[in-house]
Amino acid sequence: MGRVKDRESAFKKQNYQELRKHHLEEKTLFIDPTFPAVDSIIGTSSIPPNIQWKRPSEICSDPRLFVDIETSRVVRPGELSCNWVVSACAVLAGVRELCNRVIPDYWEQEWSDRYCGMFHFQFWRFGVWTDVVVDDLLPTVDNVLLTTQAGAPNEFWAALLEKAYAKLHGSYDALREGHLCDALVDFTGGVSEVVDLQAEEFSENEDKRATLLETLLQEVSDHSVMCFTVVAPVYTDIGTRTPLGLNRGHAYHVTAVRRVPLGETNLRTLFKGREKVAMVRLRDPREQGRRPATAPSEDGTESEGQFAYSTATLIRLLSANSDWARVSETERQRLGLCFNDKSEFWIPLEDVVTQFTELVICRLLNRNPFALARRRWNESAWVDSWRSGARGTTGDRSGGAEEFMLRNPQYICDIKKQEEELLVQLMQYHEFNSESNGFTNFLIGFFIIKVEENRETRLHKQWEHTPTVVSLDHKRRREVNYRGCLAAGRYIIVPTTFRPGDKAHYMLRVFSQNDLNLRELQNDLPKSLLCSCISGNAEWVTVVTIHRAELTAQPGKWSSKLNPYCVVTCEGVKERTQVASDSEPVWESSFVFYRKNSEKPLRVQVYNYNMILPNDLLGENELPALVTHSPTALTTVLNSPEKPKDGDSSVPSSGTLYLSILTEDNLMAV
Repeated sequence: MGRVKDRESAFKKQNYQELRKHHLEEKTLFIDPTFPAVDSIIGTSSIPPNIQWKRPSEICSDPRLFVDIETSRVVRPGELSCNWVVSACAVLAGVRELCNRVIPDYWEQEWSDRYCGMFHFQFWRFGVWTDVVVDDLLPTVDNVLLTTQAGAPNEFWAALLEKAYAKLHGSYDALREGHLCDALVDFTGGVSEVVDLQAEEFSENEDKRATLLETLLQEVSDHSVMCFTVVAPVYTDIGTRTPLGLNRGHAYHVTAVRRVPLGETNLRTLFKGREKVAMVRLRDPREQGRRPATAPSEDGTESEGQFAYSTATLIRLLSANSDWARVSETERQRLGLCFNDKSEFWIPLEDVVTQFTELVICRLLNRNPFALARRRWNESAWVDSWRSGARGTTGDRSGGAEEFMLRNPQYICDIKKQEEELLVQLMQYHEFNSESNGFTNFLIGFFIIKVEENRETRLHKQWEHTPTVVSLDHKRRREVNYRGCLAAGRYIIVPTTFRPGDKAHYMLRVFSQNDLNLRELQNDLPKSLLCSCISGNAEWVTVVTIHRAELTAQPGKWSSKLNPYCVVTCEGVKERTQVASDSEPVWESSFVFYRKNSEKPLRVQVYNYNMILPNDLLGENELPALVTHSPTALTTVLNSPEKPKDGDSSVPSSGTLYLSILTEDNLMAV
């Protein structure tokens, strides 16, 4: 448990190279004892009778891993296939770099004189690239493969990859609990996001649609993997067609996004005078060689038989913009709407948001510090667990999402720039065993809370100065994430299950442009107070929030402009705000102090910042900080360091400081 970095491991301690060397020397075919070719590894669902486990050489005469690595992009489901895994394999086949990562050294695994019935695949699992070894015994009935199949009848990469993925999960049935975004993360080590196109109302809101287009363009530029899907309400709907010809349950891989300039062509009149039109190019790798489809009848229902038109043609004929059908092939090529694969087609964005229900984005974040061409991210990752134990101990870390939310694990980070973009990913995972076939994901989410700028302990209660700035809805997904910008300050991330007492492992990953110094908070009190025999007992805790100031002082002898900041001193401990840039600075900075003498006043001082020369003291004052049990707003005059003029006994003022003070006699009250 704790901070992690990407590394590699052998699943079930099976070393591929050692096992392969052994079987080649013994001239035997590998039989996997950890995932035996028996009906029980399929799971508890209805298992077809008379299953025979066969090696590819027993199914066809010339088995291959890939018939053609450059064109092997078609994937077909088998009777036991899980739809989202099929979709993920189909997407993987279209991105060669990813395929080479999941299927390492594929050329060495091809059938040859070094064939020994053994293959291996690599999956990213919670910070670890896990190497999974399998034998090539596959389930068949009447010599027909029951699992996922590649395009050619003698091509077996998809079936073997699916077997390795099922082994990683415990059984073929265990795969049914997942989602397309889960597999994309496991195949890439990226961060996925699911966008509900209907809930976001992109079809009705033009501004939201414009924002979606910018997102798509940016993600394509960042080499993200994106898929649009039409959700199938029930399992039997998978593969059936919508009236527009789209397959329900299929993942349509985004291969290009363009804002097409219409120029001086007559297409500007077709597209309502617009100068540009947003187009998305999609690929359905299951389109080729599928079973006979059904066609829509006049009443909108489906009847047996083939579509009279291809999906691409139907989309043009039935587009929300009927003029799309009038754009000729020549004109499309002239606009740059070309194809790289025969299963691709172009579709206007306005059709995308009305015809599809989900967008899945898997971001392949660049963490190479030497990369120049792409945006680089810093990553901090932690693996831990929600667990139940004695109240107030480190074992008490499953407080749920409501009343006892702060009893969950807490992670603190610092944003030092004026604003920082963050990408936060939370994944839950459960241990598999031979007696279980999968699991039900818990409802998970997380909160991000702004805290005092010098906090180093766990947060015990939220006050006005510790607001929740991000509250992510809890979802029954393996993974949830947030992407957005936060202002400068210190923040706590609290990963939670929705229900108190739920137990599960999780991984928290935080990506940013700059190092956030993410670390876990474990102590309820500062370390200096845990050894009270040396430092003495602190009995009070005070929180000072510096809101703003109205300054009348001049910048000082070293500077021509005001760049003020505020210093708070409490029993010898000093903390300071950020530097502002005018005579009415707004800081909204909070600091927490643990105190031994509640009667000793606080000192507040405002300085003017100078880059090279000494900083000028503009004004100061001392304030009482007695026990209040609630935040108390104060307004104090800043006494100028200048001496009063002759004959004037009053102290000159340099402005007014607005702040709040909270003092508690319970150290665990903040």
